[in-house]
Amino acid sequence: MASALSVSNISRAQFADTVASYTPGSGVVSGYNHPSAALGAPTTFIGYQNADPFNPPYQPSDIVGVGTGGSLTLQFNTPIQNNAANPFNLDFIIFGHAGFSIINGDYSGGGITDGTLFTGGTSSVQVSVSADGSHFYTLNPALAPVVDGLFPTDASGNPFIPVNPALTAGDFAGKDLTGIRQLYAGSAGGAGFDLSWALDGSNQSVFLSSVDFVRLDVAGGVAYIDAVSAVPEPAAGALVLTGVIMMYLRRRVR
Repeated sequence: MASALSVSNISRAQFADTVASYTPGSGVVSGYNHPSAALGAPTTFIGYQNADPFNPPYQPSDIVGVGTGGSLTLQFNTPIQNNAANPFNLDFIIFGHAGFSIINGDYSGGGITDGTLFTGGTSSVQVSVSADGSHFYTLNPALAPVVDGLFPTDASGNPFIPVNPALTAGDFAGKDLTGIRQLYAGSAGGAGFDLSWALDGSNQSVFLSSVDFVRLDVAGGVAYIDAVSAVPEPAAGALVLTGVIMMYLRRRVR
């Protein structure tokens, strides 16, 4: 029982805990203005099945919209660590509502994608981080991936493992769900970010050992956010993985 409680506590610590601030901005669909939807783990069940790259989270209880001129700041009770030993050097992952297009007309489980997205991937988002909630540092836009774009959520994967960021939309062309999951290599998807990309106000690199806040500022379009996870330190990774597997197995059948 003590072991189970330890796993549970570690898992909770790896997701955003509190909404520090939220400004909806313009263009958000009515009803998608509840920022608490971005807290906790990525959505598993979407009302008719578990989320997968063809069937992303879409309900107001699952995602929150941040429109043009809007922003969302989330706080972690346990800081996100800057750890070069993390997979692909990535320290946290942002999950949205993007989904792969199906090009063969099979929507009953045999869909094949060309790598394009039927939803998501159209917003311009600046990601900033902070240790104290007052002094924020932008993550280099030249290195940062698109928020609410690649890689669509897969509830069967581990939300603490990032997808290989070298993969492009073209790599998924011709893939079915099995092929997509092979490229995900056990990940639940999302866009991965590295704290080492932080820039100060003069666009100079700054080292941040850890941060407690992640802020999203939308310059254009609308981003729909489901969750933000912190990649755990390698020493805790095996324990977290065990907890995640147990959690997802419990939630798969509703």
